[in-house]
Amino acid sequence: MNLPRFQLLGPSTLKEALSLMTTYGEKVRVLAGGTEITGRLKHRLLSPPCILSLKKVKGLGGIKQKKDDLVVGAATTLTDLAESRIVAHLSKSVSDAARHVAAPAIRNMATLGGNLLQENRCLYYNQSELPRKRLGPCYKLGGATCHAARGLNRCFSVYQGDTASALIAVGAKVRLQNSRAVRTLPVEELFTGKGTNPLSIGRGELLTEIIIPVSPQRTASAYRRFAMRGSIDYPLASAAAFLTVGKDDTIDRARIVMGACGSGPRIAQEAANMIKGKRPEDVSDVDVQQAASLAVKGMEAVDNLILPASYRRELAAVMTARALGEALASLREVDHARRA
Repeated sequence: MNLPRFQLLGPSTLKEALSLMTTYGEKVRVLAGGTEITGRLKHRLLSPPCILSLKKVKGLGGIKQKKDDLVVGAATTLTDLAESRIVAHLSKSVSDAARHVAAPAIRNMATLGGNLLQENRCLYYNQSELPRKRLGPCYKLGGATCHAARGLNRCFSVYQGDTASALIAVGAKVRLQNSRAVRTLPVEELFTGKGTNPLSIGRGELLTEIIIPVSPQRTASAYRRFAMRGSIDYPLASAAAFLTVGKDDTIDRARIVMGACGSGPRIAQEAANMIKGKRPEDVSDVDVQQAASLAVKGMEAVDNLILPASYRRELAAVMTARALGEALASLREVDHARRA
């Protein structure tokens, strides 16, 4: 499939890029690594008059530690993120999530910002023009029906990004900038929960940095996902867990975040609260399974991906249990080493 015709804009500075985004408004779309937008252009899910490439803009990549934060440029490739020793040491789940995206060739091009801001997916939406025309427009294409859940009056497209769940679990924030102002917000606030318009980033805004807090406490994090072809496909179920141990040797903070479970990542805080207040060694396998079962109760799933919704729910519970179990095992290992 060929790309549609468009004007390519190639700013060399952030200021120039933001100015062009303001000038062109709704007519422009941003290209960073290109792994997300290219497929949508080929399928004619997008046909913008202008594409603004960030390839020549300096200063949008890189990983730095600033006091109690890791600051990651939005144009940092997933390969650089996955191979960073400091990220692996201070935020293992984020490193793991980046490492599991697609195949090496794609990670070499794909950026963290692009992975975060990818569009939702659905079997009925992510098609070429011919099958979409035969089906008729769905809610996501301005129609008045959901082909996956007929009779229900909203879009059920699924957000399948890997890194978002891990970043939300560790309490990361994003920095958004336009030609007039800068704002910082938690990663979870990027997502509206609405399938037709899943991202809260405004027109003219550019995601420039991701800020990952570094906790002084004993912490552990983990990310697990399932895909039909692990090195190529988007996850069909995923989960991230983040735990901290306080001065009394009990878990004083716990967070579980599920991916591929609806129109945005889902924080399963009630499930995470089940293990708070316990020492890591006192959390049993039964506790972990109960937390995982509770986490998937609020999961939204219809038959709009390659696997049935009922099976995806089972997979989500398994991925949640594995992520939580891995984080607990890491805490126990640290505690054992401290006592040795």
